[in-house]
Amino acid sequence: MPFPFRLPMILDGCTSCETLTGEDPDDVCSEERLVQEPQPLLQQKQAAVSAGVTALLAPTGGISHNRLEDFGLDGQFGTFYQTLTAHTRTCANTLPVGGVIRENIRLREEYGETVFESAFFDHLEKMTVLKDAGAAFVWLDNFDKLWDMRAAVLAAQNIELPVFVKIRVDEEGRTESDTDYIAALITLQALGADAFGLECTEGIEALEKLLKRAFPHAEIPLIAAADFSACTIAELHQLVESGASVLMDLSPHPKPSVVTYLKAQAVSFDEHTKKDSYAAASYRQAFFLPQYIEVSEPIYCGLDISDKLIDLDDSAINAIYCILESTDDAAGLADNADMSYLPFVVFTNDATTLEAALRYYQGRLLVDAHCDIEEDRLHSMVEK
Repeated sequence: MPFPFRLPMILDGCTSCETLTGEDPDDVCSEERLVQEPQPLLQQKQAAVSAGVTALLAPTGGISHNRLEDFGLDGQFGTFYQTLTAHTRTCANTLPVGGVIRENIRLREEYGETVFESAFFDHLEKMTVLKDAGAAFVWLDNFDKLWDMRAAVLAAQNIELPVFVKIRVDEEGRTESDTDYIAALITLQALGADAFGLECTEGIEALEKLLKRAFPHAEIPLIAAADFSACTIAELHQLVESGASVLMDLSPHPKPSVVTYLKAQAVSFDEHTKKDSYAAASYRQAFFLPQYIEVSEPIYCGLDISDKLIDLDDSAINAIYCILESTDDAAGLADNADMSYLPFVVFTNDATTLEAALRYYQGRLLVDAHCDIEEDRLHSMVEK
């Protein structure tokens, strides 16, 4: 699908209220403060528009049920989302406004149907409020775990909102939970994300290298997030050369000269350029596939498969062939997949089981086309 907004896209980096109030978020509910006294928010967003940004972000990233509960304000959850988005829209004129969502910190376990569905509905609740408030897109900010990113992207797809994903990584391109950024890119663009990119803890030079490595595999625009006001012209030029066309200025006060330079130099994303994205993925790595895939002997994938998966890592294969007979098998695959460093090919004759496997596996599976499932339904599920 074509990118829904004009490129290059330059965004302000103010994604939460605590950055505007300057107060400890554990002591003060900055969202309540800015809902009641929005002047700092309005001033920051108006200044960003004057600097030339092409999109604004409503500072909703810090809002969560568990945080508001600490202040006795959980009943204001929807009101805060709506009001902060409305305040931001008053500054935007005709610019698109995105709503910011951060990862789901209430959910501690990483696998299984229950936790994944809980994350999905948690994100869906937030996104529905944002859409009703007039948000034109969703910005997933600094998510750490691929399963939570997948749940959020699926939620955005469910209500037909464009969704951008920005993650924070180290110089190796890994989040704190060891999610690999290329694996996340491969998985999320296949799932329907509209843009994907990075903020790097090791600085602008490391960010440029990571983006250049991602660009040959990116079917969607890449995001670069950094404090552009602290960059030299040479660094900005290198950033543009890396292929990023969605640029997020993390400076609290974007400089007009910097924004003007980025708008003039950044190249719009060419969706017709052929990309090397024929890959499977787990959360730890992407698997770019050879012409011929050497699969294992079929294994039946129940809840007790971890030892089998570990043993197969030392065999002369490049994919594990799993037979799924039930949704419990699908859950078993999702729960035990990190026991192997190989991609998975799945086979099942049951459409419900296949849909469960595709939903709960935290990466990108390969599916045997010989599954005895009606062809149109099979391809529809895989694409979804």
